[in-house]
Parts: sequence; structure tokens; C-alpha cells
Amino acid sequence: MKHLRYLSAMALAALVLACTDEAMPTPSGGTDAVDPGENTEAIVPTTISRAMWVSYDPAPRSTKGHTSGFKSALISWRLLRTDPSTIAFDIYKRENGGSEVKLNTSPISHATCWSDANVNATVTNIYRVTQSGSNETLCEYEFTAEMAKTFHRAIRLNATVPNAALVYEANDAQVGDVDGDGEMEIILKRQPYDGANQGGWREGTTLLEAYKLDGTFLWQIDMGVNIRSGSHYTSFVVYDFNGDGKCEVALRTSEGTRFGDGKQITDASGKVNDYRLTDPNGKGWYSGRSLYSTAGLIFDGPEYISVVNGATGAEISRTNNIPRGGTGTNWERAKYWHEYWGDDYGNRMDRFFIGVAYLDGVPRDGVRTANPSLIITRGIYKNWQVWALDLNGSELTKRWAFDTNSGTNTVAQSMGSHSFRVADLNGDGYDEILYGSAAISHTGKLLYCTKNGHGDALHVGKFAPSRPGLQIVACFEEQNNYAVSGQGYGCTVMDAATGQFLFGHGAGNSGDVGRCLVADIDPESPGCEYWSSLGTGVYSCETGALVSTVMPTYKGGGNSYNNAVYWTGSLTRQMLDDVMIQSYKPSAPWHPELNNWTRVLTFSYYGGGVSSNNSSKSNPCYYGDFLGDYREEVIYRSSDNASIYLFSTNHPTEHRFVQLMDDHTYDMSQALQNIGYNQPTHLGYYIGE
Repeated sequence: MKHLRYLSAMALAALVLACTDEAMPTPSGGTDAVDPGENTEAIVPTTISRAMWVSYDPAPRSTKGHTSGFKSALISWRLLRTDPSTIAFDIYKRENGGSEVKLNTSPISHATCWSDANVNATVTNIYRVTQSGSNETLCEYEFTAEMAKTFHRAIRLNATVPNAALVYEANDAQVGDVDGDGEMEIILKRQPYDGANQGGWREGTTLLEAYKLDGTFLWQIDMGVNIRSGSHYTSFVVYDFNGDGKCEVALRTSEGTRFGDGKQITDASGKVNDYRLTDPNGKGWYSGRSLYSTAGLIFDGPEYISVVNGATGAEISRTNNIPRGGTGTNWERAKYWHEYWGDDYGNRMDRFFIGVAYLDGVPRDGVRTANPSLIITRGIYKNWQVWALDLNGSELTKRWAFDTNSGTNTVAQSMGSHSFRVADLNGDGYDEILYGSAAISHTGKLLYCTKNGHGDALHVGKFAPSRPGLQIVACFEEQNNYAVSGQGYGCTVMDAATGQFLFGHGAGNSGDVGRCLVADIDPESPGCEYWSSLGTGVYSCETGALVSTVMPTYKGGGNSYNNAVYWTGSLTRQMLDDVMIQSYKPSAPWHPELNNWTRVLTFSYYGGGVSSNNSSKSNPCYYGDFLGDYREEVIYRSSDNASIYLFSTNHPTEHRFVQLMDDHTYDMSQALQNIGYNQPTHLGYYIGE
């Protein structure tokens, strides 16, 4: 469907992006829970596409405890912000070219889905949804017998790659409407299998590719030999930066980058220089520190930021990236890097992120009032910089630059994390940038610094519904920071507007708290719960109290703290970890078909092999609400990296909410999902039980 974030302001201006980051009323639960942002006036619904989708598991009982357990087909569609709160729907089916039959006997008023228990999966079924009492089609979907053969939809990846001898891992992905046709496309990063963070030679180059949901290949960008493979070097963002209703793609580029139209960045003579180090002796240029290897590091050559046309992959604009700094001999340059960035061998200097923020005002009441800015960053461990760029026609212009080596900003040195978050933290109507333990205002000034130090996980959302505004949940790596100069805990809940400490666990010297997660997983506990890799239990975001010493788990009984997903029909979230979904405290008793209390689904039983990404992060390529009702879709790679698999829930529900990407906090979280250490999606309002 035409995702609201991407609509042109001239066409359906009232439908452009959503809502606020302010506290929103909690839905009353039960069968009448409706998104608090839903329009209460009797507006006739538009006929724009509603991202209708059909999900069907052809073998729900084949492996007890591991498959979906639902035999019926789930048809789902989006609820729009412009829909009146009283809207109800009817659904019709035409089977194998026969007469159309109405499926519901009473108006569908409490959900935007229908479970068809009598589906004949051997023939084509055409489903059509109308507003109840009207015959005008709101959305229609043709579900074929071929689609019914698998629970997922497979997209076969482009076989034309720069080096056919290499395996290109299907890694992180993002979604966006790149051609303005109203349907999301998938932008996928494919990296050579030996791609990693620091150390070691990279034989291949990283690719970005665009695909339509039906599997049509659109374009390929080869980042080239001078963009190192790995999660901290190849972040990208998919967003509509100029308000034309189509998404652009922004990424790091250099000499050797080849765009979707075949054009390549070269030096002035038309040559592509390979700036990768080949010396395997592993010595720091300034410190002389012994390293595993310096081969593959890139200390020379141009560094750019490019914005490309999302439909064609052609470059629209290019500007210089945040520079390495330093002049003179290699020793002199490395001395500067050591003193400024924190080391002389590129590990701390070459930590790059890229994202998006609305610095001239976040969308309000469904209307985009200004275009967003492109956010680029460099560094996290010692000094770091954040720049805001604006796309004006074919030009990228710098709005402001934040540098921790300047004035009072020095308090934020060493405070970065392995990702950053964007939200209207203080409710002033503008986005702020949460960069680890520091927050930067929309004007590029330091808003606050908690002094908790560097961390690996960072979450922003509406976690405590009784409190005003948004909250932050974060965990920290260095106990000398969080226990001494910081707020005293390895994992904390903070007020997003001020950084004020609310609750925490892991007091004092608790070591490296590597991961934490926050979600409403327990319907018996008010608000959201949070927990961490300390493994001490699950805590309340409302009171800070210990809810349970029983930790959320995934396969093999290991603790789960990577992602949370809306998948089942309840208002709680489930743990999405590695290749499975598990609930914490199921809202229903023992599931006889799943033969399990908590296991919801194991993706690896589908498609002949499904794999997660990024080592212990164990994340899918992408997940978020971009099809059907408010539940979230999940994209995984096949184990042979030849395909990606799109999964959508087949669980019925009695709840309905406006598409989640219509919430600004959620939209920013999904847009920045792939940068650095992947972080989960979060809403700016509370919908839990």
C-alpha cells in the first residue's frame, strides 16, 4: 500500500505520516481496542491500497511444537488513520473463478483480519474487502495455489554478482515505497561471507539490491573495494527525504562504488584505486601495537555520502563524509587518530551510522509539515561526530555538525553506543538524536548526558504508560562509567526528555551488560517489562519492581533479549530471537497442536532452511509492520543465501490498530533498524494489556 510516510504532500496530504511521541491513552483492551490516533469523525474511507495480505501454513501440524498450528488462511488489511472509529468491514471470496460469496455474517468491527477455515488451497481464491454495507472495494488480493504451497513468500536473489566464487550473505534489509506505486519494496544488503567488523581481509565487496514483493529485481549497487564489509561500515537508510512520495536510499560510498545505472565513482583520471592495506604484519602506525592483521583496513582515499534514486539505484547527490582528520606522514596522521578517535588502527575511527530525523518538526496529526534530514555519524568510543544534512534538489547541504571535542560537548566523549535512536524525546515537536548516553537537540546542541558510558543496546518508546512522555531503556559496557560517574546501574530505565534515572538493575560493578530488551511480555504486570543479559530477572518499567526471576528464553533454554515482535493475537509482544518466536506467559492454556506452553513458531522448519544474521545478535534481515494488520512481518535469509523469505502471521486477533508505521516513534525505530547492532521496533504509545 501507499505507506503514509512516503505519500506526496500534494496527493492525499492528510494521509502523510502519523502521530506524536506524546503519551497516548491505553486502549481499553478486549475486543474494542482501537488505536488512540484513529479519526473519530465520519470520514468516508479512501480507496488507496491497504496492504492486503494472505498468510497460510500448508502443514500446520507436521511438526508439533514448531509450526504455526493454524490450518486456516488469514486475510488481513490495514486500518487507516482516516478511517472513522466506527468503521466495519465485509469480506468476500471468489473461488476458482466462481461466484463471489460473502464470508462474514456480521460486520467485522473489532479487527482488520479474517480467518478462512474453509479455504481450498489447491485453487485460486480472490478475497475482496468493502466497508460494511457498501459494495465499493477497499482492497482485493489474489491468493494462488502456488502461494499456498509455502507459509512464506520466497524472493529468489539476483544471481549476477561481482565474484561468483564467493557466497554473498543476505544480511540486513529495509523496506520502503521506492517507485510510488503504493507497495513496499525491499532493499537488501548482501555481503561477502567473510564480511565482519575489525581485522582480516575482505575478498569481495558489499552489495545493495532492490526487490519488489513479487520478487522482481530492480537494481544493484556495488559499494566497491573501498567500503569495508561489516555492520559498522555499511549502514544504509531508506526514506523519502524530498517529499516526492518515493523513498531514496542513502549510504557510504567511495572510489569504486558502482550505482544501479552502471555509473561508477572514479578518481579524476577515471581510475579506481584500491586503498585497502595489504600489509599483514598487524602493527599500529603510531603506537606500534601488535594487531591480528591490518590487511583490509582503509586509511586513505575519498569518503562520501551518496543519496540514490530508490527506483533506479542511480546517484542523485553526493557529499563528503565526516573526515578522518590528521595530516602529514602516516605516523603523524595515526597519532591524531589515536588522540582524537581513540586508537591508531581504524577500529574506533571507522564506526559509521546513517539515519533520518525530522529536525524542522515531526509529522503531526497525520501531516508531514517538513522534510526530514539525513543524519550521518562517525565514532562512538572516544570523540564522535554527528552531522545533519538536507537534500535540496540534487544537493546535500550541511545543516549542523556536533563534535564532542568542542566546548561543553566534551562531557559526551566515550558515550556513544553501537546504534543511535531518533524520536521526539522531550515532546517539543522536533526530533532529538539519542547517541548512547547523550541526547542532541534538533538544533545540534547537547541536550543532556547521563554519563553512563558506552553500551550495546538502546531503546526508546512508551514503556511506562502512567508516566508522561517517552522512556529510554539502555544497558552499558563499562562499569567505571555507569557505576562511578553515571547513574549506578548496568541497565536502566530513564525519562527520555531529561535523561533522569527512574529505575535500574545491576547496581555497582556488574561488568559488561551486553544486551537488554524492553516489551510488554507479561499481561499480568502493568506497562512494559525490561530485562538484560545479567539474567537476574524481569523488571517493571512502571515501578522498577522485580516481576519474575524467570527469564524469557529461546531455543535450548538460553535467555532471549534480542527482539520483540507483535505476532500472536494478544496485545503483548513475543520474543523474536534467532529463528523462532516464543511468548513469555501465554494468554491461553496449553496449546494442543503446538504441544508447548511458550513456543509460537520455529521459522527454520520452513523453506528448507532459514538462518538469522549477525552472530549473537541473531536478528532477521528485517521485521516490522508493512503488510496487513498491525502485526509485524519478518524477513529471513535462506540458509544457502540464495533467497529471502517473507513471513506474515496467520494468527487471528480481536484487536485493531492503525498501521504501526503511522506512529512516528515506531517509524523512526524501523528506519534505523539495520545500523550497527540491530535494535528492535518500539511504539510511541502503549497498546499492551
